[in-house]
Amino acid sequence: MADPLKNLLFRNLGLKASALALALLVWAIISGGERAYSEKTLKLPVEVVHVSENLEVSGLRPEEVTVSLKGASKFVAAVGAEANAIRIDLANVKETGKLNYFAEDYLDLPEGVQVVSIHPKMIEVFVEEFATREVPVRLQLRGRLPAPLRLLSARVLPDRIAVMGYKSRIERIDAVLTEEFDLGTATGSLTRRLALRQTPDILKFRDRRDVELQLEIEERGPRK
Repeated sequence: MADPLKNLLFRNLGLKASALALALLVWAIISGGERAYSEKTLKLPVEVVHVSENLEVSGLRPEEVTVSLKGASKFVAAVGAEANAIRIDLANVKETGKLNYFAEDYLDLPEGVQVVSIHPKMIEVFVEEFATREVPVRLQLRGRLPAPLRLLSARVLPDRIAVMGYKSRIERIDAVLTEEFDLGTATGSLTRRLALRQTPDILKFRDRRDVELQLEIEERGPRK
């Protein structure tokens, strides 16, 4: 029995030794790759998500963060700007304010990847609440009526308008101006559409962007 077993063990010994050596080499390569470490520096974009309908992000600083990472090569290589963006969740924010967040707290990295450095460390998010306010319309006239015309009355309809903007700024608006109308072009009583002037504090006119100008004009008679 010993001879057949011996023959089985030592038959094609060279081939078996080569196969074993190849298996050990493959294992060493795979094992070494898993244990290999590398470092990587990249810029990750900063994003805000779940913003309430009555709010708008009016400022975000910075818009990207520079991060240096180290860890197992295959995990570090998998980190990318799009898949690993820094996402700030604003679901619980309901009013105007300046918010500060530590960038590292919002990093989404694979297990085994460590942060070597991050710059800047702090992210500032400026949130503004929308508001609507009704203000009077102020008519802008320039020039003079040609003789012998005389202006009896001038008005705009509607004489009040609803404007929308950031709550912190809309409260400073006390009136909305019309575009100018040149009285020197009038030849008698008239009705005309006038656009409203939109300032930086006015994000939107709620219902309309113009008003109706009504001028009542008469012609003076000759002096006696």
